[in-house]
Amino acid sequence: MKQPAVRRAFGAVGLAVLTIGAIWAVASLDLTWSSLSPVHLAVNFLVLTPALLIVAALTFRITISAVGRRISNARALQTVATANVAELLPIPGGALVRGAALIESGAGVGEATRLVLLTAVLTLSLTVTISAAALWVLDGAIWLWIAGGGFVAICGVLWLLSRSAAPRYLMAMVAVRLLSLIVTMLRLSMAFGALGAKIGWVEAALYAVAPTLGAAVGIVPAGLGVNEAIAAGLATLIQASPGTVFLAVAINRALDLAVGAGLVLLTTYWQRRR
Repeated sequence: MKQPAVRRAFGAVGLAVLTIGAIWAVASLDLTWSSLSPVHLAVNFLVLTPALLIVAALTFRITISAVGRRISNARALQTVATANVAELLPIPGGALVRGAALIESGAGVGEATRLVLLTAVLTLSLTVTISAAALWVLDGAIWLWIAGGGFVAICGVLWLLSRSAAPRYLMAMVAVRLLSLIVTMLRLSMAFGALGAKIGWVEAALYAVAPTLGAAVGIVPAGLGVNEAIAAGLATLIQASPGTVFLAVAINRALDLAVGAGLVLLTTYWQRRR
């Protein structure tokens, strides 16, 4: 079976999981429109979600600069926004968009593929390490071993990247990903606030792993339903409300897509007018 057909099928399953899960979460929490906080939603939508895209664009710029290439701020922002939306396609659209931008900047096909893969593993390893450390604080010692394994993976990826990137770029790659995690944690706090709930920094660090793990499940477009299910599963490990966590992650997904799609439309329109 061809991959697009497989991704379409799993995408339909993921959408069903997301829809059913959202209905279940709303019903279990007995939410009403009056329960929602428009201020938290507005801050998330107008400030934090665009900020996360800007950090993602900076991350992409650093990746390209690490191998001696250049890309404008506008082009980097358009690339990451398009990549986010392209994840909904029945192909691994995000990776293809980033790879195409790398090739456009002058990188070879092999170099672009290697960079996309290694930086994705770096993001996953760093996020898993921090999330596992948070779960260790909240739950128990076994998760410290997972955090340790993630740290070893980070060191391995940085060593591989060091063959073509200077140390200052490696430090920048880690620093900008930590900044992205902080913004993600702030967005989770706002999403919880929108639902009339509160969340601490350690819990936010725990749930921040969900979008990254969901993206790693490449067979499901954009991790539909997977992100939310992972976050809800983590909530059960610390006796938190899985319904609230499910909805908070779903809210952030919706805002991601709305801001990303809006930016893609605006940049496309602007380019056509030039």
